[in-house]
Amino acid sequence: MSPSSAAPCNGFNNGSQLAPDIPRSTSTTLPLSKSLQRSPFVEDLVYMILESSDHWWPADLVQLSRVSSAWLEPVRRRLFAEPSVLSFRSCARLAQALSANPSLVNLVKGIELRPMPGADRYISSQDRASLNSILATEGLLHITLGGLLSVRAERFLHRIADPQSISSVHIDGSSMAHCLSPADCPSLEWDESIAFQFSGLKTLRLTNIELAVSTPSIPYQLQISHLHFDHVTITRGFISQLLHETPTLSCLRVRTAHASELDEQVRCVLDSCAVELLEFEADVEGPLAHPIFDNNSSSLRTLRLVNVHVDIDTINLIEEHCRWLEDLSILGRTVTVLPREWISFIHSGKLIHLRSLQLPCRSRLSVQWSGSAIDELMKVADVHGVHVSGC
Repeated sequence: MSPSSAAPCNGFNNGSQLAPDIPRSTSTTLPLSKSLQRSPFVEDLVYMILESSDHWWPADLVQLSRVSSAWLEPVRRRLFAEPSVLSFRSCARLAQALSANPSLVNLVKGIELRPMPGADRYISSQDRASLNSILATEGLLHITLGGLLSVRAERFLHRIADPQSISSVHIDGSSMAHCLSPADCPSLEWDESIAFQFSGLKTLRLTNIELAVSTPSIPYQLQISHLHFDHVTITRGFISQLLHETPTLSCLRVRTAHASELDEQVRCVLDSCAVELLEFEADVEGPLAHPIFDNNSSSLRTLRLVNVHVDIDTINLIEEHCRWLEDLSILGRTVTVLPREWISFIHSGKLIHLRSLQLPCRSRLSVQWSGSAIDELMKVADVHGVHVSGC
């Protein structure tokens, strides 16, 4: 076929022939003008694109890594920074990848291991070998143990090759919450050997597990600053024994089904450790079995109570023992403190550092507040420099 008979179709003349003022060419392509030539790719844009979102799917990142060499290293850094493993098969593949390419090991700063049990509910020798290979990674900063690894989790904590580098540990038994037998229940037994191994630990988070704390036989102090207990059943010992001689705690967050289950545990921590922020939340609204404030808690700056029964006696205890409090949040339907009592609480001036007071929404209270009472409360709070919200 001659070039003239292979002329491309033109939308304006229905492809019959080229327009007279356009010269014919035997070349299959027309040369691009300088203005249409592709500009060189700016590699720094790759990092900007990846950092523009925290919700990249791993499969999308893998596809991006194949676009060009400019994408490969940035995508690797993101993929391997904190890989999440949800099965023993994935665990084996990750172990193989790290073994085959040692340069990837330096990219791993944290890891989530949440493999679910198979039909036999046991870890095979092959799976155990892959797991040990991953736990041998040096320089890890964060680690999460979930799924089958949350059952007697101390076994896997002891297998970490470089525990001194770990700053954050999360034991999450959520996916094993409906275990078939007591032997399968998510659990952690804490003793001083773990405390000495994880000497650089800053954050400990326990979720949906049973915790047994052994009485320390020798003194120790943790570097821990944040402690999170989310639906933890303490079968032996006290949280204060876990902390032992740790002098300060920046944040203690406790969430439980009923406030009466852990109120004494919280009180013991406040009595033995200088806590700056306390959040105590219950799923079911109800009273405390033991008052959590019965000694001086001068270190406390922020206090948040959710679904905990609070009456005027509770407020008086807070006023007496938390003199340096700056932010106070009382939320839930079982708050029985009246507006005039809140006015007296603010007007007393005992909490001279108080700057923020969050109260329950009026629609959630059993006793309705009048508009005039709220106006008066706001005026008194404004005079004392306290920002009141919620009501």
